[in-house]
Amino acid sequence: MTAEPLGAFKLFNVMKTLEGHPPRTNFNVFRLDDKYNLRIAEVTGRFPWHRHTNGDEGWLILKGALQIDVEGREPIAMRQFEGTLIPKGHRHSPIALEEGTVVAVFNVNGLEHEFKEDKPDTGAFSEADVA
Repeated sequence: MTAEPLGAFKLFNVMKTLEGHPPRTNFNVFRLDDKYNLRIAEVTGRFPWHRHTNGDEGWLILKGALQIDVEGREPIAMRQFEGTLIPKGHRHSPIALEEGTVVAVFNVNGLEHEFKEDKPDTGAFSEADVA
């Protein structure tokens, strides 16, 4: 018998999954072809400036509002049901514009963060698979 992929045949509710966890706790709710992740998280404040060296990052706002500042470009402000793609290598810094903002993030499995600062404050940032 082979193991089922993460999230296979499971119904999940975004808000129930995030309930009781601090903001910036990211959950991989499923993987596609063992290569791409769908993560969900409640976000708060500003996340430190960083870039991803091994993949793009797609954002979709499920609740609230978020702005992503991108080095050398105009900020991208998004509200519920709006989204954007941050291409690999572009330094950026997301900031929640409303308390309780919830996002879906699409990325490659093992997305790498290269921070601008040596020891950035990432708050309660973590990434875990939904059991």
